Amino acid sequence: MRNLIAATTAALFLGLTALPAQAKDMIVTVAKPDRLYVIDAKTRTIETDCKLDFNLMPGVIVMSPDNAVAYILGNRWEDVFGIELATCEMVFSAHQSEGDIRRKSIASLAVSRDGTELYTVRNPVRILPDRYEVLEPEFAVYDTGAGLDAEPARSFASPRRVTVMAAGQNGEVYAGGHEVYAFDPQTGDTTVKIANASWDRPTYSTPDVLAFWPIGTQADEFMLLYSAAKFTDETQSEIADFIWGYQSVDLETGEAEIADFTSFEVIMFSAVRDPNDKSKLYGVYTQLSKHDLETKELIKRVDLPHTYYCINISSDGKELYVGGTNDDIGIYDAETLERTGEILLPSGGDMAAGTLHVISTGS
Repeated sequence: MRNLIAATTAALFLGLTALPAQAKDMIVTVAKPDRLYVIDAKTRTIETDCKLDFNLMPGVIVMSPDNAVAYILGNRWEDVFGIELATCEMVFSAHQSEGDIRRKSIASLAVSRDGTELYTVRNPVRILPDRYEVLEPEFAVYDTGAGLDAEPARSFASPRRVTVMAAGQNGEVYAGGHEVYAFDPQTGDTTVKIANASWDRPTYSTPDVLAFWPIGTQADEFMLLYSAAKFTDETQSEIADFIWGYQSVDLETGEAEIADFTSFEVIMFSAVRDPNDKSKLYGVYTQLSKHDLETKELIKRVDLPHTYYCINISSDGKELYVGGTNDDIGIYDAETLERTGEILLPSGGDMAAGTLHVISTGS
């Protein structure tokens, strides 16, 4: 009998330990002067505090597909570093300038869906005694396993003005610039995925796009906001409205869409969609706004205690996180837009224009 009880207890213990860990959301961000934080979104506590030994600005972050490594664009737009979240160790670095060539990446950073490659668009200039010689931009492809002195495995010509990027399931890399481009990282072939400056909308002005925060991973999309003037007719002699719209590429299917959704009443620096209901879009700057994309109605808008540059959303779509600018992350109920919490970063340094990612850990 005693042996039966022991065997049963052991079986129960093995069964419990074999259960998968419960998934939970973690917030990943940076703050001056030298910190990378991983924050438990539910308990509002700092789980990991990594001290960085490089200038973390501008603090653009993209995550490896398994959320184990945060790739950070730092050293004043110049170099890329991979930090392993579990250990705070640097596992990748790419120093992009050499000799009299200085290269800057303007927020352009993406990782392939299998995690083996990192992409960035580098903007080189040659520093001469009396001037800067502007050179052609380069779409650079790095092997993420190349270690701490990585060089591009290959590079191709790139359009100018490329900023944020994201990798699709089909292998293409989507990038915001003069247009929304699709790069083939194997061949360098570049096509226009969504016409932006060249769109065929005769009653609209050329759109204005602020593309700096790679935050669409929760909804598995590459999404940019645009604003434009809308005219009464093709003569563009009389303005009917100033509007907000969005451009989006579904990173799983490659499907693209572009649509207006509201009048330009407030400024929004960044926006996300609810991963479980993509008809709901949330935008942030001095106010937090909730929009219905199907009805094109503003559902609600609330004032914020100060400006926030970057917004993100929980995996279940129930909480919103606003960060950047200062040293606090505001937490809001996605249904009511009520402020339900706040996370103060212990370094006391501001996040500036750093990315605010929400990742899921466990299974």
